[in-house]
Amino acid sequence: MTVHVFGVRHHGPGSARSLRQALEALRPDVVLVEGPPDADEALALAAHEGMRPPVALLVYAPDEPRRAAYYPFAEFSPEWVAIRHALAAGVPVRFMDLPMAHQLGLALEAERQREGGGGMGDEQPSQATPPEAVHPPSPLPRPIRSDPLQAIAEAAGYAEGERWWDHMVEERRDAAGVFDAVLEVMTALREADAAADAAADAEAADPNAGAAGDDGGDEGDRYEARREAWMRQTIRRALRDGHERVAVVCGAWHAPALAEEGVRSRETKARDTELLAGLPKAKVQATWVPWSHGRLCRESGYGAGVASPGWYRHLWDVGHDRGSEVAITWLARVARLLREKDLDASPASVIESVRLAEALAALRGRAMPGLDELTEATRSVLLGGDATALALVRDKLIVGELLGEVPEDAPVVPLQAALAREQKRLRLPPEAGQRVLELDLRKPLDLDRSLLLHRLNVLGVPWGAGERARGKGTFKEVWRLQWQPEFALRVIEAAPWGNTVPDAAAGRARASADEAQDLPALCVLLDRILLADLPEATAHLLARLDAMAAVATDVAHLCDALPPLASVLRYGDVRGTDLEAVGRLVGGLVARVAAGLPAACASLDDAAAAAMFRRISGVHDAVALGQDADRAALWQGAL
Repeated sequence: MTVHVFGVRHHGPGSARSLRQALEALRPDVVLVEGPPDADEALALAAHEGMRPPVALLVYAPDEPRRAAYYPFAEFSPEWVAIRHALAAGVPVRFMDLPMAHQLGLALEAERQREGGGGMGDEQPSQATPPEAVHPPSPLPRPIRSDPLQAIAEAAGYAEGERWWDHMVEERRDAAGVFDAVLEVMTALREADAAADAAADAEAADPNAGAAGDDGGDEGDRYEARREAWMRQTIRRALRDGHERVAVVCGAWHAPALAEEGVRSRETKARDTELLAGLPKAKVQATWVPWSHGRLCRESGYGAGVASPGWYRHLWDVGHDRGSEVAITWLARVARLLREKDLDASPASVIESVRLAEALAALRGRAMPGLDELTEATRSVLLGGDATALALVRDKLIVGELLGEVPEDAPVVPLQAALAREQKRLRLPPEAGQRVLELDLRKPLDLDRSLLLHRLNVLGVPWGAGERARGKGTFKEVWRLQWQPEFALRVIEAAPWGNTVPDAAAGRARASADEAQDLPALCVLLDRILLADLPEATAHLLARLDAMAAVATDVAHLCDALPPLASVLRYGDVRGTDLEAVGRLVGGLVARVAAGLPAACASLDDAAAAAMFRRISGVHDAVALGQDADRAALWQGAL
C-alpha cells in the first residue's frame, strides 16, 4: 500500500496537466482531494454532461444560509481534473479536508466564547458575511506561511510569487519530477517557518507558547493543524479499506504534512486523534452553483484566487507543449477584441506582436512567452504604447467573463428551481458580462421580464440595475444586467419566504414593511413593491402606511411620499397596478399635507425654506398629475 501526494496550486493549468499525466501513469484505486467531505454525495454530478465549469460547491447551514463557504472549480483546476479522472475510471473519489460542519461548529463556539454565551443550543443566528475561499487565509502574520510562494520567489530573484510559480510550474512543458520538486521546496519552507516560530517563541520567552500544531497553540495554528490532522485520518481510512494506490491531491503547502511517513507514524496518529477529539458540529447542506472567472480572481476577495483565470484557461485549452501557438492564438484573440471595440489591430500588428513577445522571452531566458511578455507586446505594438485599452484586455481576456453552468437536476431549494424556470421562460439566461436590456412594458414578455427583475430586487438579488430611459413615457425601462455567482446564496437565503419568486418577494416585502420605522422608508418600499406587482404585499403595506400617516406629524415626510405615489397613480395602468387603493392613500396624504402645511412653513430659515419650497413644488406637480378636481381644490386652498 502506497500513498502518492500531489501538491498543486489551486486553479493552476500546469499543475492540472501534470496531475492528469501522473494519475494516468499511477492508475490509483482511490483519489482523495482537498475539499469538504460534507459534499461527497454531490461529487457524482461532476461527471454530468450539463456541468460546465467554472462551478462551485456551496456548503451552507440550512437554518442560517449566510453561514456558508464556496469551493470553486475551473476546468483547469487540478482538483477538478482529479475528480473527473476518478469518476471516468470508476474508482472512489472523496474529499478529505476538515468538514464544514466542524468548521461552522468551531466558528459558533468561538462566537459563544467571545459573547460569554451558553451552549450550542442557545446560539443565536449570525449575519456574518460568508467566506468565499476554499482555504481561508491564515490569520498569522508570518512572512513564509502567509505567502510561501512569495518567499521562494524572492529567493529566486522574482518580484512576485505568482509569476515564479507560473514560470516554473504552470507554463512548463515537461511535467517529469514536478511534484517531487514541489514537495522538496515546500518541505524546506515549512522547516524554515517552524524555525522562525521557535525563534520567535524563544525571544518572547513565553512559557505558555505552544509549538505550531499543538492543541495549546495559537488559534490559527490549531485550525491548520486540525485540517491536516483530518486529512491524515482520511488517508489512514483509505489504507484500512485496503486501497493499494492512494492518490492525494492537496495544496502544495500541505503536501509535506501528508507524506506517507507522517501518516503511518504512531506519534502523529495519537496527536491527530487528540486534536480532533470533541469537535463541535453544525448541520450543513451542499449544492452546486455556477461560478465565474471574475470570482476566481484573487482581487474579488477569494482567498485562493489567481490573478489571470482567463489566461490560465487559454493555457489549458491550447496546451503548454504547442510552443508559439500559445502566443499566436492569444494575440489573435486580443486583436479580435480590439477590432470589436473599433480599435485598429491589423494582421501585420499581430505578427509583430508575436515576434516581440518571443524576443522578450528569449532575452529573459524563457522557453516561451508568458503573460508578461504578451502584455508588453500588446501595449507596445497593438496599442501603440497607449496603456488605456489594457484595462479592456484585462477584463475581457486576462480575467474573462465566463460563467459556468450547473445541471438542472442538481440539488437546489424550490426557489432556485422556480427562478431557473422563469429565466428560461423569459429567455434571460444569467451572464457574467454586463448586458443592457431595453423593455417595452406594453409587450407581455417585456412586462414579465420587468416584474422578475423588480421582484428579485425586493428579495435582495440585484441582478438588474435600473437606468433612466430616454423619452417621457413610462412604458419603457432600461436595465443593466450582470449575474454574480453569490446571488445563488442570496436566493437560498430568501427561500424561507416562499417557493416561487412572487411568493418569496411578497413575503420579504411584508416583513420589511413590518420592520420599517418611518414614513419615508415605507414609501420607498411601496414604490418597489408596486413596480414588482405584489398585490398582497401592496395591501399590507398600504394599510401600514395609512396607519403610520394618520399619526405622522412631519409634513416634510408626507410631502416626500406624494410624488412617487402620484406617478404610479397616473401611469400605473401600464403594468396593471391596482390604482384604487393607491388613490385613496394619495387623497389622504394630500389632505394631511394641506392641513399641516401652514404650520410647517412658519419660522423657517433660508435653507429650510428652500427645502420646503422644493417639497411644495413636488406636491403641486403630483396633484396636477393626478387630475382630481377635489384634491386640486383642497391643495389650492392650502396654498
